Amino acid sequence: MRMQSTLTVMLLTMLLLPSVVRADEYFVAPAGAAENPGTVEEPWDIESAWSGEQDVAPGSTIYMKGGTYRHPVREWGDGNFHIRLAGDEDAPIHIRPIQGERATIDGGVIVDANSHHLWLWDLEITISEAAEWDRRVAEGGSHPRPDVDQPQGGLTIHGGEGSRFINLVIHTTNSTGVSFWRGASDAELHGCLIYNNGWMGPDRYHGPGIYTQNQHGEKWITDNILFGNYSTTIQAYGSDRAYVDGFRVIGNIAFAPVREGRRERILIGGGRPSQDIVANANILYEVPLQLGFNAPHNEDAVVRDNIVVNATLSINRFREVDERDNLVLTADDDRPDEPVRVVLRPNKYNRNRANLAVLNWGRTPTVAIDLSDFLNEGDRFRIVSSLDFFGDPVATDTFTGDKIEVPVSASEQTGNGEFCAYIVFRLP
Repeated sequence: MRMQSTLTVMLLTMLLLPSVVRADEYFVAPAGAAENPGTVEEPWDIESAWSGEQDVAPGSTIYMKGGTYRHPVREWGDGNFHIRLAGDEDAPIHIRPIQGERATIDGGVIVDANSHHLWLWDLEITISEAAEWDRRVAEGGSHPRPDVDQPQGGLTIHGGEGSRFINLVIHTTNSTGVSFWRGASDAELHGCLIYNNGWMGPDRYHGPGIYTQNQHGEKWITDNILFGNYSTTIQAYGSDRAYVDGFRVIGNIAFAPVREGRRERILIGGGRPSQDIVANANILYEVPLQLGFNAPHNEDAVVRDNIVVNATLSINRFREVDERDNLVLTADDDRPDEPVRVVLRPNKYNRNRANLAVLNWGRTPTVAIDLSDFLNEGDRFRIVSSLDFFGDPVATDTFTGDKIEVPVSASEQTGNGEFCAYIVFRLP
């Protein structure tokens, strides 16, 4: 009896004690190896670290050393690094560069269906050959087979339930920037810079900045900056068999679409009725916002506090709409009396980062920006243009509390100086 009582006490104690979550740290380098222990001195390679070949427990962090991770296969439709990692709701797996280092993925990234509760941070995803190619293919359709030796690239998210994709820079690919499919339920794409993605076929321009669908839970697309993509800026769309429900499209900045393709808009809607849609506080320059496509009806939407300039806002066949406080100006409309409007949106996951949209109604060569809601006196800061994220900052100094002069270049991308977007960093 005493032994039985002791076993009962041990079992109860094990149940009552909080579970211990492993929080291991591993390191990956471009010249790493699968047989290494994954330490900073002997890092793993990217394929084994991401694919599940290594033992990466929930709560772990995989740090990517600086450098270029070039996929060895340079073929259209291939050349993808696969992520097959599963965290827990309270213990996600993190993949991120070592602080202060630039980790570039030269190839595509696919989050496979068995991945979930993954946080992917701060990586650059691109195709090096795309910068030197005119992106023209002879075959039409969404899946051409051009005669080029390079991958399509982009971030394709098949799995990823409960995941976060944070502050990524996805650019200059021969593909959709982000394909964010319904397997990634209750997931978020936040703070990403998505530009210059897509290709040109004989039928039309292809490659949205973001192409997405959702059926269960909520899907959050928040505070991203998109420009220069060859097709639809954000395409939350599908046929009458696809689901476009539960979207939260909030705080995104979009401008400078590839107008020749005539597919500039943000579209939320498809052939099946959509429901539970929120499109709030987006800042769009020459990018229309359209809710609803060709479904016979849609259910409910909230559309508030958006700024749409040189474009339109349309809400089609929704049974219930909360539409308030949107500013919509066509190219022929008078501008507001204020000389400049500035919208600052702090980053949700990095307290030292914020997006900044500038509507320079007077088209002056510089604008004075008040950053006192974000910076404290004595903070060192750096402001970079979204058009040249990896280039020299447009301003860097110690914050005194005074307004900061920021240049606005006169170019086609900025509406001849009427609009631009920046990223503000508080420095250590």
